[in-house]
This record gives sequence, structure tokens and C-alpha cells, in this order.
Amino acid sequence: MTQSGEMKTPAPESVGSGRLMVDAPVRMFHVLFAVCFFGAWATSERDSWLSLHVTFGYSMAGLLLFRIAYGLFGPSQARLSSLFGRIKGLLNIFSGTGEAQTNRNSMLGALQNASMAAATLILFILTAVACASGYLTWNDWPWWMEEVHEEIGEALIAVGVIHMVLVLGFSIIRRRNLALTMLTGRIAGPGPSIVRHNRAWLAAVMLIAVCAFAAYDAQQKPEGYFTDRISARAFKKGHKREYSDWQERREERHRRDHSRRKHEYYD
Repeated sequence: MTQSGEMKTPAPESVGSGRLMVDAPVRMFHVLFAVCFFGAWATSERDSWLSLHVTFGYSMAGLLLFRIAYGLFGPSQARLSSLFGRIKGLLNIFSGTGEAQTNRNSMLGALQNASMAAATLILFILTAVACASGYLTWNDWPWWMEEVHEEIGEALIAVGVIHMVLVLGFSIIRRRNLALTMLTGRIAGPGPSIVRHNRAWLAAVMLIAVCAFAAYDAQQKPEGYFTDRISARAFKKGHKREYSDWQERREERHRRDHSRRKHEYYD
């Protein structure tokens, strides 16, 4: 209590083992996004798994939309603007305009925050492009859209690997398990927690929504997985008679493209 008699509101103290720094919705997004990311990669090379690949893609798109909305209208510690702030903090240290002391720990912390924030932003951008190009490919856009989708997918995998390497590297350098922090949301040590409301209910809603969508999507498809892309797209359209027409157009386009490439090669 202060001298004026007013009760001073204390900062939320850490509960359990460490300070709560990441709320439940962000942690749930991270876990579900990682599962869908790995699932989309694992099902990308076989046409017989195309149906499952599309389900993972739609799930990633939905999760990304949630994260953008939560990053714009959610609590301050989950805002997307904080990612840009971390990158700016590193630039301030190098330029000498920041308030942080330029010792080893502060430099490592700023470098960790900036590199992880940059990798996260790039992952978000590439995911948006991959989902959009995948949707257009699934809806029979020109053949080059599928090439774009594959190239973006490879770039997304590369950035994902870089992200994991950064997590492992900084965990070793700083002697702190950063991956565990994203699962528990806590950082070891005394002090206040920046998360005032964990919002576990919202994380539960996210999990139920993704599982419900996967179950619903599975019910819309025939038993077993499709054996090729042509039959998958024909089923998706719901017009069986379009199968042969689509196949003829596809073969004609393939012959035309092959002839064009042949002429360009000899010219």
C-alpha cells in the first residue's frame, strides 16, 4: 500500500517453474502448425496422398488466418508488431541507438530474438503464398501455378529447417531449451510473467476446430485415398463426366508445351 492509501497493483508473479511468457493460443498454434507443416511435406511426393495433402494445406491456411487475427487484435505479447520490434532492437544495438548494453548476453539475446522473428515472418509469408498457389493448382489454374507451388514449398521447407537449426543453436549457446519454452510457455527464473491471461479455453477451441475440420473433410471423400491427381480433381468438382474432358485438355496442353519446349531447344 502506498503512502496515499491506494493499493498498488503488483505485476503477476511467476507460478510454478518459471515465468509465463507465451500464452496457450500461441503455443497451440505453434504445435498444430508444425504438425500440419510436417504432414503437408510428408504427403507432397505421392499422388495417392494428394487428398491428405490438401487437408493439411487447408488447415495451415486456417491456422495462419487465426494467427494473423490474433496478432492484430490479441494481447500485446502476441502482437505481430512485436516481431518487427525484435528486429528493430537488434538494429538499434548495432547502430548504438538502443538502450540495451552491448555486452555478450544482450547481444546474444537481441540476435536470437531478431533471427527467430525474421524466420517466423518469412514462414508466414511463404505459407500464405504456398496455400494460395496450392488452392489455385487444385482448382485447375495454368500448369505453371503447380510449378510455383512446388518451388514455394521447397523454400518453405528450407526456412523451416533454418528455423529449427536456429532453435537448436541458440538453445546450446544460451543453455536454455527454447523448444520446451514454446511448449510450456515458461522461462526459468524468478520475475513477473508477461502473460496475464493464459486463455487455455481458446487453445482448446483451436484444437477442436482443426480436428473437426479434418474429420469433416475426410467424410467428403470416398473410402481410401485417390490414386492420381486427375481423379482427385474430378471428384472434387463433383462432375464425373468432366473427368475425360479434363484429361483430354491436360494431355493436349502437355503436347503443346512439349512441342514449344522442343522448338525453343533447337532454336
